[in-house]
Amino acid sequence: MSSSIPYSTKQDNILKIAVLGLGSVGKTTISKSFSGEMSNPDDISMTKGVDITVKRIVHCDRTVTLQIWDFAGQKQFRFMIDVFLRGVKGIIYVYDVTDIETLIYLNEFVDLTRNYLNNHYYQKIPEILVGNKLDLEKIEVAIEDVHEFMKTYEIKKHFLVSGLYSHNVSEPFEYMVDQIVNKEKNLTEELVSKYSSI
Repeated sequence: MSSSIPYSTKQDNILKIAVLGLGSVGKTTISKSFSGEMSNPDDISMTKGVDITVKRIVHCDRTVTLQIWDFAGQKQFRFMIDVFLRGVKGIIYVYDVTDIETLIYLNEFVDLTRNYLNNHYYQKIPEILVGNKLDLEKIEVAIEDVHEFMKTYEIKKHFLVSGLYSHNVSEPFEYMVDQIVNKEKNLTEELVSKYSSI
């Protein structure tokens, strides 16, 4: 599906992906682990405002640049949500598998995001749910809790990862790119079909 670059590829697309969740769930760790920027986990501190990570991958012979926007989970930064979500193509909601509260309070981020998208006339964009800290033993979030959350918000895909150990961190991003590219391809084909018949 996706792989790391070579530069001899076709057109470069820029896809903005937003990563949302409470502080300390490991959003930055996941993003930096995926991009290869995390040499020492101890160097990662709590995000203040927004942290942007860039990763270039190849998808179907086309170079894709992912702009991964990691939004601070603290309430004092939520006034920035409009700027943060402008131009977004996909959303990753992150919770901590050892803390049920981080899943429960994701509803605030889902509501904020969907209100923004609705108010700015966005078409439906891909959204996925990611449980982080799979490396820890004290798992508190049951799969039933996850399924209930997904059912409530009609989120169709869930991944379990360990950002700290880079376990499964590429899968959510590769899936997201695939969903965005297929959605845009289908929209283009639909528009071409519509206007070619006029």
